[in-house]
Amino acid sequence: MNKNQTWTIDELSLALDQYEQELRDKGLRRNTINTYVQHPERFIRWLAERYSPTGPRSESQIPKSKPSSKYEPLYAYLINLPNEYIRMTFVQIEQVLGFRLPASARRYPAWWANEYEGTHSHARSWLDASYETKEVDLNSQSVTFVIR
Repeated sequence: MNKNQTWTIDELSLALDQYEQELRDKGLRRNTINTYVQHPERFIRWLAERYSPTGPRSESQIPKSKPSSKYEPLYAYLINLPNEYIRMTFVQIEQVLGFRLPASARRYPAWWANEYEGTHSHARSWLDASYETKEVDLNSQSVTFVIR
């Protein structure tokens, strides 16, 4: 590699995705892959000013390029978590948001889909924070957010 080469955040993320795919292709276990990938992901988020190892940023430090929505508090909560994943109950999410989730969030797993397009401002809140949903459990009313 050329020591004078420069990379954009998107190029770093793409290279890390390719590295992760190579690890999968080698047959490594998911927890091993996570160990190899989670720290560089966090570093890239730090470079992009989307993570601070010193704790949550103030509202004024959250990037303003992202359109705001009523789900902005969830984004602000997730953006600085040092965790690779976090399991939250719907009640905990409501406490972060300051309002009750819609009934469809409790009835339909599709509400928790990782869809950026359309009117899914709720999904953009976690996707913009570099998380995606996994293990949506409507019975226990909980969801796991995992670094993507």
